[in-house]
Amino acid sequence: MSERLTNILGYLTLIAILAAIWVMFGEDPSREQGGRGEATFSGLETAINDAAAVRITSGDMSTFLNKVDGKWFVIQRDGYAADTEMVRDFLRGIALSERRQPKTDNKDRFHHLGLAETALDIKVLDGDDRPLAAFLMGERKDSANGRSLTYIFQESDTRSWLVTGLADASADPAWWLDHSLFTITESRFAEITYADITIERALGAQKYTIKDLQDGEKAQADWQLRDPARLLSELTFDDVRKVANPLAEPLQRVTAKTYDGLTLTLTLFEMEGGTWAQVAASYTPDEGEGGMLPDAPADGEGEATDIAESTYGWLFLLSDYDAGVLKRTRKDFLMEKTAE
Repeated sequence: MSERLTNILGYLTLIAILAAIWVMFGEDPSREQGGRGEATFSGLETAINDAAAVRITSGDMSTFLNKVDGKWFVIQRDGYAADTEMVRDFLRGIALSERRQPKTDNKDRFHHLGLAETALDIKVLDGDDRPLAAFLMGERKDSANGRSLTYIFQESDTRSWLVTGLADASADPAWWLDHSLFTITESRFAEITYADITIERALGAQKYTIKDLQDGEKAQADWQLRDPARLLSELTFDDVRKVANPLAEPLQRVTAKTYDGLTLTLTLFEMEGGTWAQVAASYTPDEGEGGMLPDAPADGEGEATDIAESTYGWLFLLSDYDAGVLKRTRKDFLMEKTAE
């Protein structure tokens, strides 16, 4: 075959490939679509505040989010609180989204855009279950400037689109939970007790010590003794279950007390391949060496009541790291003895 003929065939192959890409991802001027820069969901910007429910499904997984008195809740988690700001950001992104590029109208090629089996089927409804927006959400691409581009398809359109503004989403109910249990200033903790060891810190001291350290024992470095307090100061969780009385036997119990009278008790259970925590809180006025601290809340009893009421009847799935910290035993806080 001559070099000239080889070049011609090469050019023809390249043209065919480019044409296929154009058909798949490019614009089709024969289609009457909203143009670039137009609102992805026409009229939604003024109606988004009417949103009262969000339904997200993908395969066998579903998440139903409902709004009550301005707050959002996850139905598949027995109405546990959703991260309201996350839901609002998601809805705001839908309302402000704009069309960037028209894409393929061939549904046989939707899998290239994440709009087939893996797509999120999203419906936003008002208080009367009327749809405000309904679309398939496919692959989403974040950029360095903080803007995102996402492939979507609406049945009201004749083709898929690449649009701006959509926040990340998931059909996993646990993804939408408010994962924060409580926030307590780390310097408030006076002592933390495990089954066989108590770690304590005198009021005003910077470092923790081990209570009743025995002859021949040497405590681990201060940062390791501080691990439980750091963890408990901003305790988070990965998932939640509504269980009044777990059938499993407790694995561990950790009690933390603050200088100003707050007591937290975490009871750990091994269930479903993970470590779950049951949380209790109480308050005893003027407990400890110095009474109320400058960074303690004015209403310590109210703080304890809020924690107790928000956690009662629930089990919280801990991350592997957090569970590891709370499952430690005495030897984990001591230096290993070396042979003389």
